[in-house]
Parts: sequence; C-alpha cells; structure tokens
Amino acid sequence: MTKEEIVSVLSDLHKITGFRVSLHGADYSEIAAYPPEKCTFCREVQAKHGEFEKCVECDRAACKEAIEKRGAHIYKCRFGMTESVSPLYNFGTLTGFLMMGQVFEGTSDKERARLGLNYLDITDDNAENLISFIPTIDPSMVPSYVKIMTICAQYLTMSHAIPSNRPSIAHLAKEYISLHFNTKISIKHICREIGCSKSSLITAFKKEYGTTVAAFITEVRLTEAVHMLRQGEKRVGEVALLAGFSDQSYFSKVFSARYGVPPSEFEKIDTGSHIPDNKEN
Repeated sequence: MTKEEIVSVLSDLHKITGFRVSLHGADYSEIAAYPPEKCTFCREVQAKHGEFEKCVECDRAACKEAIEKRGAHIYKCRFGMTESVSPLYNFGTLTGFLMMGQVFEGTSDKERARLGLNYLDITDDNAENLISFIPTIDPSMVPSYVKIMTICAQYLTMSHAIPSNRPSIAHLAKEYISLHFNTKISIKHICREIGCSKSSLITAFKKEYGTTVAAFITEVRLTEAVHMLRQGEKRVGEVALLAGFSDQSYFSKVFSARYGVPPSEFEKIDTGSHIPDNKEN
C-alpha cells in the first residue's frame, strides 16, 4: 500500500469524523496524517519548552492502554481534546497505531483548554482564537466514529500499510520450540511467551510452515532423539526424557509411526537415510 493510498484512507476518515487522523509505527513515529499539519492550537502549545515531550508521553500512555485492551482506546489529552487510538496487528504482531484527535466534545472541554493555555502564559485573546479553530463534535457520536476508525485500522492492517520489521510470530514460535523442545510446552505456553493469541499462532504457523505447531514440536523431538540414538551412548528411556517425551511408551509409539521401527531397533536403520532437521531456518 503506497503512502498516497494511505493518506486517501485517512482523508476519507477525516471527512466523516472531523478528527485529525494519523498512522504511526510500532515505535510511535508518525508515518502519514490528514490533515498533514497538526492544528494551530497544538503547534502553539508544543512550541513551548517541554510541552511537546509531555504531549508525546500522553499519547504513548494511551497507546499502551490500547495494547492492553487489544482494541480502541478513547481518552482526553492534557488540554481536554478528545483523542482515540487503535493498535494495528499483523498475525498477532503489533505493527503500529491509528490515531484520531484534536476535537472538543463541548464547552467544558474548551474551558479546560483555556485554563491550560493561561497556565502557559498564552493571552486570553490569543487563547480564544486558538480554541475557535478546533472542531466541536456531538459526544454521542464519538463511539460511532471510533467504530469507523477500528474498521479503517483493520483495513490498513489487511492492506499491509505498515510492514512489520519484527520476526513473524510463527518464526518466534519456531525458535522457542527449537530451544525448549525438551521441556513441557504447549501452544498456550508458547503464546504467553511470545505475546500472541492461540488462533493467531495456529493460523500463522500453518501458513508459514505448512504444518501444525504440535506436529512441529513432535518432529523436532524425534530429530533430537535420532541424533542421540545414533551416538549410542544413552538408553531408550533416557533418550525419550531428554528429547522431551512424556514417557518411553509414548516415545516408542511415535517413533515407530514416524520411522517404521521402534527406537530399540534403530541401529538397523540405514544411517545414511535422510532425517529432516527442523531446527534449520
């Protein structure tokens, strides 16, 4: 998706809501926005020493709230303007944020803004002028606008508006399995460790590697068992335990199904035959 196409989506959302709409990366950096410039109010405030950093911190705190909720988060900025942020995910991996803001919901918000501007030593006349250019929306419409924003966020995610620089969750899961195959692991445990949902992992892993997570765990364990059996230094029961199988009987059953002979007779297998190494990337 080109930047022009992204801006077109943001422009349409702005026309519907009146909010300034911006797309940000996972590091919070702004990628595109419509209107391109922040409102005069925000530019005036952020020109004051230290105020830009405070605004950034406010927005980042809201982004963290949205991540915890795994959905849109509505909040007020330091000066009473209504803002909203929706996280963007690609197969469970956070890629960025879609943000809307710079509007008032009523007179109380405007009064809060006036007090804030007075605190920054901005004169009453100038403060009134800055406030007058900020759109005022019907509070009852905010939830509807946020629903529309969420739909746009999903569209931008599906259109790969922000390519992810992080390893895919399937790759992260594969690495985790390769390092912990000899422990008691489950899909639920892997999801907790790499930070994704069960459905996201199952879908992504199948798409990327053409197999299931459970089947891959078993294959890695079998491969490790083969390596140990070839060395001939350990008994079958010890190999089963070190390879991560729950007991020797189950190990023998799975091994026999995979290679056609039980592990106790493995030495009869042609050692030149190919045994896939699933730890390779």
